[in-house]
Amino acid sequence: MEMIRPDIQLIARIVVSDPAAGKVLLVRPDPEDERWWLPSGDLTPFQHPDARARELLDAVPGLAWDGLRMTGVESFRGRRGWHVLFDYHATGSSSGGETGTAAWFAPDAMPRTMFGRHERDTVEKVLGTDRV
Repeated sequence: MEMIRPDIQLIARIVVSDPAAGKVLLVRPDPEDERWWLPSGDLTPFQHPDARARELLDAVPGLAWDGLRMTGVESFRGRRGWHVLFDYHATGSSSGGETGTAAWFAPDAMPRTMFGRHERDTVEKVLGTDRV
């Protein structure tokens, strides 16, 4: 009997906070979609989550960031298999203002997000007592 192995999706996810402004960064890969996300992306085979997190931060136009640190690991079963998320926190600021694909929001006034309450819960969990 052949064993069925579930797909496993490894994801780096980052909460970027601007302590001076009291805001967090959200992105949206498609400017036509009204839903926002935390910066995140799948790891390539054998890629370290730290490397993927740095790539994601470097890809945000105009973002100056510092202090990347892993804050936890979360896993859950999704529709396509298991999701393993490596959560990070970084501080940052924008030198270029907002774009159609990246903007800063107060944690208690975030717009519609891709996964509903999930992004807000992640921001609260990652920031913990560090608050923005």
